[in-house]
Amino acid sequence: MDKRPVGRPRKEDSPKPATKEESRKEKQRKYMRDYKARITKDIADLDKMEEECQKELEEVKKERKKLIDELDKANKQAESILKEKICKK
Repeated sequence: MDKRPVGRPRKEDSPKPATKEESRKEKQRKYMRDYKARITKDIADLDKMEEECQKELEEVKKERKKLIDELDKANKQAESILKEKICKK
């Protein structure tokens, strides 16, 4: 059971159009098919890049939070050391 392609069937490309008008229309159809295919491919590429950027952004946010926590711990440790030194004098 072969699935039929979705959508309207394409017009058959004639080997040699008989008139200039048919030739022009044929070129126009081919150009639009290629144009739409490129746009579809570019949209898919942009979606993929957006997903990668979102993942990278999440990693950067996690790393930033981790660094802020480490800095906060270091500041608290320095504060406690300073308090000890001041109290001993």
